[in-house]
Amino acid sequence: MAGQGLAWTTAIVAFVAAVPMWKATTHAITIAHEGGHALFGVLFGRAIKRVTVEGGGGGSTGFGKGGGWFAILFSFLGGYLGPSLFGLAGAWMLVHDVSPRAVLLMSLVLVAILLLMVRNFFGLIAVPLTGAALWAVAMRGTPEHQLVFAYIWVWFLLMGGVRQIPELYRAWTTGAEADTGVLSTHTGLSSAFFVALFWLGSMAALLYGGVLLLRNPI
Repeated sequence: MAGQGLAWTTAIVAFVAAVPMWKATTHAITIAHEGGHALFGVLFGRAIKRVTVEGGGGGSTGFGKGGGWFAILFSFLGGYLGPSLFGLAGAWMLVHDVSPRAVLLMSLVLVAILLLMVRNFFGLIAVPLTGAALWAVAMRGTPEHQLVFAYIWVWFLLMGGVRQIPELYRAWTTGAEADTGVLSTHTGLSSAFFVALFWLGSMAALLYGGVLLLRNPI
């Protein structure tokens, strides 16, 4: 399987995983979401006290003291934009001759680092299982399997980044969404602004990443 056939076929598989199978796959996006919080928090000097991944698909990242206004802003922006940014980075690497195995191993390293921060029982099951799937393909799969899985993984992150926005909207309308509330408090902008920002950002990442994968097939 090569060329645009690979890109289109893996996109269809990822769509099935991200939409019809969302209840079964949402935890992988939650892991990327909380990973985005943690990564941007650490990059901007915030300590990470704990990460949880819940059985119902939710999760949380607890920050310690440290960092200023920008640290708070970007650590919370990194959550809902995390899966899309990770997917976009993976798409860019694949079309710029970074090996599929390297893309999977980079993902595995990030998952392994996140595991060190997990503090709840379900998270200690879901995060290692995600890492095990990445490890199995990266270390045991053939180059062809690694290529196909890397494409599916990147597409899934891009599509899952968009798929989580309806969940955000429902939580926001009931007043149960934390990220947009924190961002609103620290910026003076409305929560609705950040809901729209996350939707536009994830859609832009999907469109741009999709164009990269479809117009630059391996």
